[in-house]
Amino acid sequence: MRRRSPQLADEVVQIDGLRLDPAAHRVSVDEQDIEVWTTEFRLLHFFMTHPGRVFSRSKLLDEVWGDRIFVEERTVDVHIRRLRQALEAWGRSSLIETVRGVGYRFRSPTLSHATSTASDRATLRALPAAAPAGAI
Repeated sequence: MRRRSPQLADEVVQIDGLRLDPAAHRVSVDEQDIEVWTTEFRLLHFFMTHPGRVFSRSKLLDEVWGDRIFVEERTVDVHIRRLRQALEAWGRSSLIETVRGVGYRFRSPTLSHATSTASDRATLRALPAAAPAGAI
């Protein structure tokens, strides 16, 4: 069986003024450093490189902690809370969104059209089609 550990790419990621530099292990907003612990850094990096996608706790454990670590799934909740607290002072805590019954996602204002919920899509499908121009 092949075991793996999570790997960080060296490319700088920037979304909504939040900048993460894996090589320098630095997170900043508007050139102001945000202090985060190693696990929260890896979690934020994973979210920022997969914006708009929803991940379950178990998937986050596999991707961020790796296959060799055996911890409770609720551990993810603790690290999400710490990450939100670190981002809160900079008005960025809402970027980490809880998707009830599913997991978490990194919300990006630039991707808001791609992250609509199933209920939003169902509502749109239920609306009557627009009348052709000149039909009224």
